[in-house]
Amino acid sequence: MPNLSTKFYLYKDDKSKSASYPIYLRLIYSRNKAEIYTGYSYTPKEWDERKQMTKNQTSINRELVSLKNQAYDTFAELKRNNLPISAKIIKNLLTGKAKAEIGLLYYFDTHILEISQKAEIQALSLEKYKQSLKSLKTFLEAKYKVSEYRLSQINYSFINAYDVFLKSTQQLHRNTANKYHTRLKTILRKAYAEGITTHQPYATFKLKSQKTNREFLTQSELDKLIALDLSTNESLSRVKDIFLFSVYTGIRFQDAQSLSIKSLFKEKKNYFIHFTQAKTGHTIDIPILEIAKSIIDKYSDSNERKILKKILPKISNQKVNAYLKVIADLAGIRAITHHIARHTFATTICLNNEMPIEELSKLLGHTSIKTTQIYGRITQERLARSINKINNTLSHE
Repeated sequence: MPNLSTKFYLYKDDKSKSASYPIYLRLIYSRNKAEIYTGYSYTPKEWDERKQMTKNQTSINRELVSLKNQAYDTFAELKRNNLPISAKIIKNLLTGKAKAEIGLLYYFDTHILEISQKAEIQALSLEKYKQSLKSLKTFLEAKYKVSEYRLSQINYSFINAYDVFLKSTQQLHRNTANKYHTRLKTILRKAYAEGITTHQPYATFKLKSQKTNREFLTQSELDKLIALDLSTNESLSRVKDIFLFSVYTGIRFQDAQSLSIKSLFKEKKNYFIHFTQAKTGHTIDIPILEIAKSIIDKYSDSNERKILKKILPKISNQKVNAYLKVIADLAGIRAITHHIARHTFATTICLNNEMPIEELSKLLGHTSIKTTQIYGRITQERLARSINKINNTLSHE
């Protein structure tokens, strides 16, 4: 990367040696230059061209040195943060002009590069930011017919137009669109904090979430799935076990596939699984039910266990969901995908068996009880049990 060079000089517009000339600071970077007027003027006799300072004005010379140091500090700051650098950008920063040269996509991409180098950032989070960047690129091309957009130009209208794009063109659910907004908001807040922009567009744009009903298998549907005999089809049988493992542990597909035999440990009479959630980065220990342990034991002689030391058979999420459609049809239940397994664990396995939501929150690895409350829909089975309890109480009075 080229370095910044500076030079103070008298801007001479005529040949008179007695006239006073303005002192400029010239910034040169990558063969491009920009000039900053210092606010002072001196005659050639009062100016030391070799030392680039006045001959007698010590206080003025200190100000000139300070301005030059500010230029180098600004250059170093831009370089450190992987931001665009040019002589004009440095000039604008020093003179307080709008930092309009920095583009949204460039700055967003720079942020992705920064967080990718942080150990605590999970691969899934990084991928989400990349999805948001791709979405913004498509939006700019579709809405404004441009390949870049200045950060300083982003306002309420831009945010609102992006919201319409997410919901209409990309057909995202309200809550999913909000996640794209949250990532963009993070970027814009960072730009504001770094002094790159002078306003926060999201200050007046309020995100509203939509209540959603989490899909899950009822106990009746789960019983049908468990009873389904797939012993003649190894592929379907494996997928069924992978699904049921998450039904009885609440562990997401990606996490379940990464579990090694070292993740399993026993404490007193209970088996636990120790792992780090890919989505959140949180490390948790959860006790597991006997049926989940039996699935683990079933694959003790598998190649995945012997060679890879994995708890479960290895398979892609796409193949799992494709096979689950076949399995659901054979079991006579509605179509399912793997994410329903975690929801079934929360609702049918735990809440329907009267587990306190605070305990469920710990099992799911949630940091907020509000997240767990999404699963807190009261089912017909639970209502029926409550009514039966009341009936039994009343009948004995």
